[in-house]
Parts: sequence; structure tokens; C-alpha cells
Amino acid sequence: MRDYKVELEKRVAFIQKLLKESGAKGIIYGNSGGKDSALVGILCKKACDNTTGIIMPCESKRNFEEDMKDGLDVAKQFNIETRTVDITPVKLDLLKAIEGK
Repeated sequence: MRDYKVELEKRVAFIQKLLKESGAKGIIYGNSGGKDSALVGILCKKACDNTTGIIMPCESKRNFEEDMKDGLDVAKQFNIETRTVDITPVKLDLLKAIEGK
């Protein structure tokens, strides 16, 4: 049977090694509010206190409010800084460019 504490420690050590080798002073990740980004945020925060989750709403996301709440709840529980960047204007400009307008 897997020892999940050991698995967690290995992944945190891996992230710390990457940070050291890269010279980065922190981590920024996309916080969608889903399970995958929650796990990424938790691992990154354990590896580096200077971790920020970016929440990126976009007008077409059907359940964004619920996802955002989930993302903020996990961030609060693990003391992860969050920022919100609305990417709706970028999406709309991209669609216009694709359509040739």
C-alpha cells in the first residue's frame, strides 16, 4: 500500500528542487477551483511559501461562481494568496481576430 505522506514529501521535494535550479523566488499557478488545481496549489504552498493562485474568469464559463468559491476556499484553508484576472476581453479579442473582424 502507498505511503501518502512519503508521496507528498517526494512531490514537495521535487518542486523545491525545480525552484532552486531555476532560481525562481516563487510559484504562480492557475486556480480553476477544480481538484487538480487544488492539489497543485497545496503542493506548491508546501514547497514554497511565496505561492499565488490566479483565478481567471471568462464570460462563457457556466459554473464559474461555484468554481471560484471552491478555489478561494482551498486557498484560504492553506493560506495561498490569490489574484483574479478577468480574461474575458482577451477571449473576445481573440474571437474577433479569428473571425476577421
